[in-house]
Amino acid sequence: MGAVRETMRFPLLFASLLVCSVLVIYIISSQTEKETCTVPAEISSRKEHVINFRRFDSKDPAPTSKLGHKTGKTGESPFLSHAEKLFKLYDGVGTFVMFIGYPRSSHSLVGAILDAHPEIIIPHEYDLMAKWTKYQSSKLKEKNLQKYVLFYDLHQCSLEQSMFGIRAGNNNSLTTNISGGYNYNIPGLWQGSYQRRIKVIGDKKGGTTSMDLTRTSYWRILEEISQVVQVPMKFIHVTRNPFDNIATMMLHKTRSRDTVREEGVKINNSSALEAEIEYYFKLAASNQRVRERYGDAVIDTQGHETVLRPKETLQRLCDHLGVTCSEDYLEKCSRILYGAPSVTRDKAVWTEEQKARVTKMMKNYTFLKEYSFDKYPN
Repeated sequence: MGAVRETMRFPLLFASLLVCSVLVIYIISSQTEKETCTVPAEISSRKEHVINFRRFDSKDPAPTSKLGHKTGKTGESPFLSHAEKLFKLYDGVGTFVMFIGYPRSSHSLVGAILDAHPEIIIPHEYDLMAKWTKYQSSKLKEKNLQKYVLFYDLHQCSLEQSMFGIRAGNNNSLTTNISGGYNYNIPGLWQGSYQRRIKVIGDKKGGTTSMDLTRTSYWRILEEISQVVQVPMKFIHVTRNPFDNIATMMLHKTRSRDTVREEGVKINNSSALEAEIEYYFKLAASNQRVRERYGDAVIDTQGHETVLRPKETLQRLCDHLGVTCSEDYLEKCSRILYGAPSVTRDKAVWTEEQKARVTKMMKNYTFLKEYSFDKYPN
């Protein structure tokens, strides 16, 4: 017996070392690579509602149910029952939402808070417009699966981010530093999940979506998305004082954000500031076109209001999306919103001409008219 135990010891030791090595490699790669939207397989296999829709894209012929979905020979396989739960879940979605706006304007905060609602799924920066060709395969179209695969991907992206990503608790997050040290975890709510049903699903990639829509081809994509999701499309347009927004964009682009944390330090880089002024108003013009095209389907919300008046702001957003806000939801979201809105306009050196030009350009847009260089959030 002693000899048997001795011979078994080395294979067991080797297996243990192999498992440890794989875990170490996974953790290191997760910390160094950019955040993705795929749940690790060992976790996926344990989740009741997690299935791989790519299996529906198989080239092998298979019988279909009345719904047009694959079935096994009996039509009642466990795999199918899980799939049918998701088909029913995604068929219950009533609104598809997208963000438009500007970089550094509190989109991430607003998106994280909405994702915490028990009936809303909104992952952080999935970037649907860039990935749209993924949902245009002939197989998906033929089997009428475009909507289901899209909703599944958004759902799983939100789940991963709430477990390991930017919305995970500090003990689990592998990607906190990707957004400059910010963490958007809201304890006790529904980030990455839902309570009984999903009424709203969508994507938060505000500034990039707005920039995409400066090109005609992306308007066609937007129309295709609307046709695929088969529910009303709504937009959330988050604004911030342009002087703060432009200054923060410049500080981020020049990697000067940490430099100006010291009292009295300002960045004097007129050309960099000029580039961000031009970029900002390209986005403003694009957002105005979305507002003109979609009318009441677009809601304007000021980023500083999320911090100063969170309950009122969240109620407006929930009303726009057609969901109710419980007092528990409003209270738990409000707990993470504290302090004062970020003011960075004084961290950049503006010429008088730049200030006058930005002030004049702001007057072209109703959603920017009430801002000024001298007016601070209160």
